[in-house]
Parts: sequence; structure tokens; C-alpha cells
Amino acid sequence: MATKFSEFLESAFESVHLTRRQHFAENPSARPTPADVESIIRSYGNQNAVIAGAANLVPGPWGALTIVPEMTMVIRNQIQMIYDVGVAHGKEAHLDGNTLLAVFSSVLGGGAISLVTVRGGKLLLRRASLRVMQQVIEWLGGKIAQRVLKSFLARWVPIVGAGAMALWARQSTISMGREAAALLEKPIGREE
Repeated sequence: MATKFSEFLESAFESVHLTRRQHFAENPSARPTPADVESIIRSYGNQNAVIAGAANLVPGPWGALTIVPEMTMVIRNQIQMIYDVGVAHGKEAHLDGNTLLAVFSSVLGGGAISLVTVRGGKLLLRRASLRVMQQVIEWLGGKIAQRVLKSFLARWVPIVGAGAMALWARQSTISMGREAAALLEKPIGREE
């Protein structure tokens, strides 16, 4: 399961970067401002609550079939949220797939390999080799596999499990968004 999510993550960060960049290029009036950050975070939190709640309404073994689509939609929304928050803070020039990966992994706990450092009020992004990036992706795949276990167990408690997972998806997305916003409001530099 962790391998499947690692494969998804390998392309998700760059895909979100490209699609959101295109979205804002085609819709300049949709470009958010710092005043929109909390609204962006709450909107993605609510979307993820609906996704998780609906997916968890399917009970038992049939519900297990909805776990992978649920998790990929929730995670993609979280990555898009980080991108949108970065745009709101004027950091679009820095928001490539590697930056999204660095911020996403940092707000999830960073693992043993941190790609982000805050020093002197500045967000420093570490240049990482392909191997280091793969290690971070593998770590994230493991973290997501833990989420899958929670979601799988919730499928065995109809209605209550769906409500709990909806609340958890909303709150974890909002928490992630606020942590990402705190990082992305800082000036960004590269650590050599």
C-alpha cells in the first residue's frame, strides 16, 4: 500500500504545480491574496470532509475499495491548498513540485530528512538529490499508509465512522493549511 501511494506522490506534486499554475494563468482574477488564506484553508478542509465522509459511508469490505480514491483526492486537495496558499502569499515563482513536496512533508512532521529549514525569519529550501527526494516520498507513502489503516477501521463502524473520518479529514487539512501558511508567508531562499 505504501508503495502505491509513493508512486502516486512521485507525480502528484509536479502535476499540481502545473495544473494550478495554468489555472491561475488562465484565470488571473482568481489569484488569491493574503486576505484569502483562511478562506482557502477552510474551503479545502470542507471539501476533504465531504470526500472522507462520503467515502466512509460505504461499509465493510466494499468500503475498502473506496480507500485509495479517497486518500488520493484528499492528498491532492492538500497539495493544491499549499499551492494556493503560496500564491496568496506571492510565492508562485518558488512553487515547483520540489517546493510543494518540501512544504507538504514538513507540515506532516518532516520525517528523518527535512527539506525545509526556518532560519532568521526566512524559509530555506534544501536542494536535494534524487535519492533524498525518493526517501522523502517513501516516508510520505508510509505516513499515508497509516492514514489508510484509520480509514479502513472506520468502515466497520457505519455512520459514526464516516462522521469521525469527515471531521478528522477537515481538521487535519485545516491544521496542515495553517502550518503551510506560516511557512509560506516567510521570504523563501535556497540552502546551499
